[in-house]
Amino acid sequence: MRATVVLLLFVLAISLHAKDTKKITKVNIFPRYDEIYYVLKSDNSIKHGEYKAVTNGKVLVEGHFCMGLMDSLWTQYDNTGVIRSKGWYINNKRDSIWVFFDKKGELEQKIDFSKNDVLLYRTGLAQNPFRIISGRDTIMSILDRPPLYIGGTSILFEYISVAIRIPLHKPDEKITGVVTVAFMIDSLGNTANHRVLKGIGRICNNEALRVLKSIPEQWIPGMLDGKNVSVDYILQIPFNANMKEITTSELDLSEPETNN
Repeated sequence: MRATVVLLLFVLAISLHAKDTKKITKVNIFPRYDEIYYVLKSDNSIKHGEYKAVTNGKVLVEGHFCMGLMDSLWTQYDNTGVIRSKGWYINNKRDSIWVFFDKKGELEQKIDFSKNDVLLYRTGLAQNPFRIISGRDTIMSILDRPPLYIGGTSILFEYISVAIRIPLHKPDEKITGVVTVAFMIDSLGNTANHRVLKGIGRICNNEALRVLKSIPEQWIPGMLDGKNVSVDYILQIPFNANMKEITTSELDLSEPETNN
């Protein structure tokens, strides 16, 4: 394995020298971070070489591009320096074994993307029964493996906490509580049928649905008896007084999808 890595890095170094590149620093205002990377002088739209995303002097992401494609070992950190994920990209796709860590730095998932095999995972849903959907038929059962969000539930809930906004119905009036939502994760890992099971008002319900539908499609389907199955997945999305605010004029005020 070490010999393979050394060879890949050697080939990468030769490739970089063979291409004429220039360094780019791009400043992103919100969220605040700097991107430092290289592009071809012949075509500034093509990244080629080392890439880093940095905030307050700390590296958030580091890896390499090859002719515009992620094609090397990539590592992601949080803003405290804890590694959150590490693994190889080949032609812009995850390959070989990736490891994912929670915000405490503890291993949460280990996935072999070349074999589509989950080697290790931690989740509080392992013993929870799921509603399994097969055509018009449904059954409740504990799965061999529950649906998994690639990166772990810590990444999933961090995404939700960043994306969610608490609606202001009137100046300084914040509605708080929990919206319970559900959606189907099918046997291919795609999502559909997003809906509110229990809400706290139309505006908050719609905001919860907006965030739910915006979650990147990075699901590994549930498994029962050695086969992937379609299941309903339930999430609770909290609204609390510490969340960022959004006025009702910026929200979707149409009736939310519900399941009564």
